[in-house]
Amino acid sequence: MMKNKLTILFSISALLVLASGCSKDFLETNPSTQVSDQNLFKTLDGAQTVLNGTYRYLRSRSTDVETSGIISFQNGFDAAANDIIVYESQGYMQQYYGHLLAETRADGGLTGGIWNYFYTIIGNANNILSNLDQIPGAQNRKDAIKGQAQALRAWSYFYLVRFYMHTYSIAKDMPGVPYYSEPGTIGKGREKISVIYENIVKDLTEAINLLGSYSRQYKTQINQRVAQGILAEVYLTMEDWGNAATTANTARTGFNLMTATEYRSGFNNWGLSEWMWAQHQTTDQLFGNITSFTLWANRTRGTQWTYDFYFVNDKFKDQFAATDVRSQFWLRTDRNLWTSDKFRDNSSYTGDVIMMRAAEMYLIEAEALARSGQDGKAKDILWMLQDRRSAVRSISSGQALIEEILVERRKELYGEGFAWFDLLRTLKPVQRTGDHTQKPVIPSRSWRFIFQIPTAELNTNNSIKPGDQNKFDGIY
Repeated sequence: MMKNKLTILFSISALLVLASGCSKDFLETNPSTQVSDQNLFKTLDGAQTVLNGTYRYLRSRSTDVETSGIISFQNGFDAAANDIIVYESQGYMQQYYGHLLAETRADGGLTGGIWNYFYTIIGNANNILSNLDQIPGAQNRKDAIKGQAQALRAWSYFYLVRFYMHTYSIAKDMPGVPYYSEPGTIGKGREKISVIYENIVKDLTEAINLLGSYSRQYKTQINQRVAQGILAEVYLTMEDWGNAATTANTARTGFNLMTATEYRSGFNNWGLSEWMWAQHQTTDQLFGNITSFTLWANRTRGTQWTYDFYFVNDKFKDQFAATDVRSQFWLRTDRNLWTSDKFRDNSSYTGDVIMMRAAEMYLIEAEALARSGQDGKAKDILWMLQDRRSAVRSISSGQALIEEILVERRKELYGEGFAWFDLLRTLKPVQRTGDHTQKPVIPSRSWRFIFQIPTAELNTNNSIKPGDQNKFDGIY
């Protein structure tokens, strides 16, 4: 297995444990838990086991509510922006909301946790991809495994490249992160942003082709539509408006927007038709304290554990029309802050966690069309979503329409992990108003948006010198 300096990737044995621990309700496609380490990549069952283990790691959790992986990252980086309030949290999530020094600094736990998490997924994907072609077996099954591994690698690099450098439109010639496509390689220098994006697009394009005939068993797995959804978001970040619009349009095929009743049902059911990709909970595989359900101060979990500290900013709440089905806000009079009922656990406290849904694809398509001067088509797509939510239709044009679409993204996707990255790619500041309990100001293009390379990586990777480190403060 590859050791990428700071990142010590899972051993094959660990992957076997993870795969065998997956509930039979999901992820165990052709489980193979008795294969020895030596023979693991001699069969497709063994390769599938590694893929299952990688998916299992994707949804990993620890006792740390801030750095438990993608589920906690989604919660944190929405709190880091302008619409969510973290109040009386006994320090939890304050590195996001309060923008504490350790949030982005090289010696902070968050930057090391992010680095380790995504490079672990990349290393596992690389091991699958380097061995798969030599394994005998049905080509369609090999294509399915390969396509998912490539998509997971691309998805991980897409997060890393946004965490550790400014957005593509202003920094495509700047250094990003080390790019590894083979197992066993270590100690590379920082690859140029544009090259990393080229590899991301290549991986996802190939994954889309490979997954054309793949029919997944569960929404925890990446299929062709999910790979297209990831690629649409990549194209949007690259400001490739034409490809962003067409790819998002294709990705949402077959996924119907939620009804008002479905939208208000608590965001806890991966079976809803709009949900494209999700993390599933069962009674024997709970996410514990890292889900949105435990963070929101909406008193919907009865006697179950809850942190009870996520609220919404009053100015954000005021953006919603009274008729809007997404207007699920109520005043906590004991805190004098507004909360939201968007995220509510199910009756067995095993609510599923959203990763991707069709509404995002409508918003990507509408924004890309508006930015390419196709206002009429942009409004047609936007109105489909707004009408479904009983929201007020946007009738503006030009830059005003673009700004309204960005507000619509905030209204539709809050709590799902997009707010921080939207500030980054649109070059907008953290600038809070209204009843926020903390009001740090982070200007557009500030280095405070960008994570420093972890100290442990600098100390062990001779190809990254101290002078290669990202700045901590100032304007890019």
